[in-house]
Amino acid sequence: MKKIWTLGMIALASVGFLTSCGDKKEKVVISGACEEERIAFMLPRLQEKFPEYDITFQYVGTGELVSKLQGEGKNTEMDIFYDLDICNAEMLLNENSSLFIDLGDLVDKSVYVDGLYKDASSFKYAVDIKTNVALLVNEKVLKQNNLPQPNSFQDLLKEEYKGNITIGNPKSSGTSYTIINGIASTLPEDEVGAYYEALNKNVKEYTTSGSAPIKSVNRGEVAIACGMLWQCVEFANQNTDLKWILPEEGSPYNLYTMGIIDGHQTDAVQKVFQYLFNELNPEQVSKYAPDKIYKSQSTPQIPNYPTEVKEVTMKGLFDFNYKKNLLDSWKY
Repeated sequence: MKKIWTLGMIALASVGFLTSCGDKKEKVVISGACEEERIAFMLPRLQEKFPEYDITFQYVGTGELVSKLQGEGKNTEMDIFYDLDICNAEMLLNENSSLFIDLGDLVDKSVYVDGLYKDASSFKYAVDIKTNVALLVNEKVLKQNNLPQPNSFQDLLKEEYKGNITIGNPKSSGTSYTIINGIASTLPEDEVGAYYEALNKNVKEYTTSGSAPIKSVNRGEVAIACGMLWQCVEFANQNTDLKWILPEEGSPYNLYTMGIIDGHQTDAVQKVFQYLFNELNPEQVSKYAPDKIYKSQSTPQIPNYPTEVKEVTMKGLFDFNYKKNLLDSWKY
């Protein structure tokens, strides 16, 4: 179900449909697959900055966001997309190269570190976050089951971990696709299928959400999960039974994007987009997902966040056909 946040709903910690605060106000609709706490941080700031506009920030899941853009195209209520993973952005542009506007002079591309774009000449989207992956373990549950600490993706195949691992389904979760792609990127191609088969024997449950596994570890329902590094660190900061671990092979990562639907580039939409890109996004990166995308990136606000992260060299980061083939081969 689509979740739409307003200031009052944030205060009440409830979710529902946005009631327009004035029929005469020009509407600006942002749709994204980002976490609710990030929406709750950004929406009030947007509304405070632009009281003359009726701004809506809708949460839609990764798959729903893609389906919405494929099905509705430019005839969508969405003005700005946010947190669209980069492979899906490339796929949508391949299907309809004019779906997103060229951001041109709206934003300064030079603020980014190298490696965030497939084609330096194209700027149909802007990267809004980079998410690394970590393991999260519940040390209390490990001890109760007399299990050693896993330190690598290869460790997850050990027989003693049977029924003690939970991961998301990569066909419904962008985070989980990042995980299986990261694992595939560390292995010879002919060994990938055997790895997934062996891992499946140890998995207790595949969840539809990428954050559900680490929540399960937090509740002590399972010993081991994979998730976004920033969420793993935050959970471990709040629960002394938890420990985050960067896999020895390196941390997989993915990139997520923001942009404007062609035909929706009104003055209001462009102003909101520029403020979101220039002001709010660097703040939310530092606050919530501090894996580095900016040359001059602020110090992470999350306590105990690692300053150095060894990363996997990701295969097919921008290649939607590679992603399709990998997901087609996933049978669990």
